[in-house]
Parts: sequence; C-alpha cells; structure tokens
Amino acid sequence: MKHREIARLIQKTLDGEISPRDKGRLDKHLAVCPECAEFSREMVHSTAALRKLTEFYPQPGFNDRVISRLGLRRRFAWAKAGIVLVGGWLAAALFAAYSPLPAELLGKIATSFPALVRFYDNAAIVVSSLTSLLTPVVKNSIDATGPVIGAVFSVLFIYILGKTLQKEAKCRT
Repeated sequence: MKHREIARLIQKTLDGEISPRDKGRLDKHLAVCPECAEFSREMVHSTAALRKLTEFYPQPGFNDRVISRLGLRRRFAWAKAGIVLVGGWLAAALFAAYSPLPAELLGKIATSFPALVRFYDNAAIVVSSLTSLLTPVVKNSIDATGPVIGAVFSVLFIYILGKTLQKEAKCRT
C-alpha cells in the first residue's frame, strides 16, 4: 500500500469517515511501518491540539474600523457595475453618433418601420441630452453618480421606446 493512500486513510480516521474495512487496512500498515505510525501519532496530536484552541471573533464593526484607519473607503459592487453599465451606454451612444453603420442600418429598417424612425429621432434627442449631462461627469471622475446616470438613461430609453410603440399600436387600430 502506498504511503499517500495511508495518509488519506489517516485523515479519514481523524474526520470520523473511515469504513471498518479501511480501518483494518490502516491498522495493519501502521503495525509494520514506523514512518506511517509516527505520522499518524503526529496528526492525532495536532488535531487534538487544534480542537483545544479558543476561537476568537472580531467585534462588530471591526472591518469598518480597519478600513477607516487605512484611509480607504468602501465601494459597493453595484457602484462598480453601474460604472461598467454607464461606460457601455456611453460607448453605444458614441458608436451610434459617430459610426455610419447605425445610420445605414436604421435607414434600411426605417423604410419599413415608421415607428423606428420616430424612436430614432427621440433617441437622438436623449443621446444628445445625455452627452451634455455626462461630459462634466466624465471629465472629473465617475463616482456614485455613474450608476444614477446609467439608471436614468435606461429609464428614459425604455420610456421613449414604450411611448413610440404605443403610438404605433394606436395608429394600426
């Protein structure tokens, strides 16, 4: 039997998960192998010593005190995600504004869907408004305002799309 297998069986014994068959194999090997027997005694002694240790838990607010003493500030995951979303919206808006591809694509779609033409006009107004809103924020630094601006842009986008589709549905009836 390999010593690696014996070490695994010793760990199973310490965890209380060893089967009677494996226990018999382990005992036979430990009786003839002084190295493994010594390793087993050391592991039993170490485990017993570890179980006697007292567990310490920090007081409430420990993390906040450490962070403030280090001069750091907490940033929440939603703020980071908001920055990424704002960056994505900004990149999409810049792509739509400066790339000829969206104009060509929307030109082809617009010939068959009049509602999309109206939506594109409304979206252009929103994009230009948001560009003027985002310019000072981007020049300074994107902080907690990023997620708010991203949320506002998303709500406006969904609102304008909904209104445009409602008008189109009314026109069809």
